[in-house]
Amino acid sequence: MPKSERPLVVAVCGSPGAGKTTVARATARRLGVLFLTRDEIKVGLGLSSASVDEDGGVRLNPDFHVAGGPLSLRAEAVMVDSARLLASAGVSFVVESSVLSCTLVDALRACDARVLAVHVVARDAVVDERLRARAADGGEVDRQLHSQFRRGEMKRSIFEPPGGVDAVVEVDTSDGREPDTEPVEAAVVALMR
Repeated sequence: MPKSERPLVVAVCGSPGAGKTTVARATARRLGVLFLTRDEIKVGLGLSSASVDEDGGVRLNPDFHVAGGPLSLRAEAVMVDSARLLASAGVSFVVESSVLSCTLVDALRACDARVLAVHVVARDAVVDERLRARAADGGEVDRQLHSQFRRGEMKRSIFEPPGGVDAVVEVDTSDGREPDTEPVEAAVVALMR
């Protein structure tokens, strides 16, 4: 990404299983910028909220939640603070979280950053299959996510970007191929002008 006086933040959001981490990583790689993800922050924070089982496995304590709960709130605060620090230093980057909070967008705008929201979506059947596969391979958190999705508790509208961003691009990952980041890159170029 060309150096600019104002940082540009590509903020990627979408439901669990939509493919947002894949899109965010590909975008950061294509643009040559840092990648900040709330999930990795949560895992890092969760390690202090974990214990070791008798078989050597890691058991996450009850405050390790994907959505809600004290760990999730701490992860959001750390992500917002990290994003604010990067943007105030003039650094452009990609940030990824299921839900882009108004707090995050406001913090970025206060640093005079341009914000491109990328809403990653996939057909319900595709999201269901991805979450089912993660639930089969993963732990309790993945099973809870799949169960919430099956009960209709993860409507697409929950994960839409908030107002206050400079532009919004939607990327559909239903085909399962490498994500098409060209629309994101075109929006970045337009915002850099």
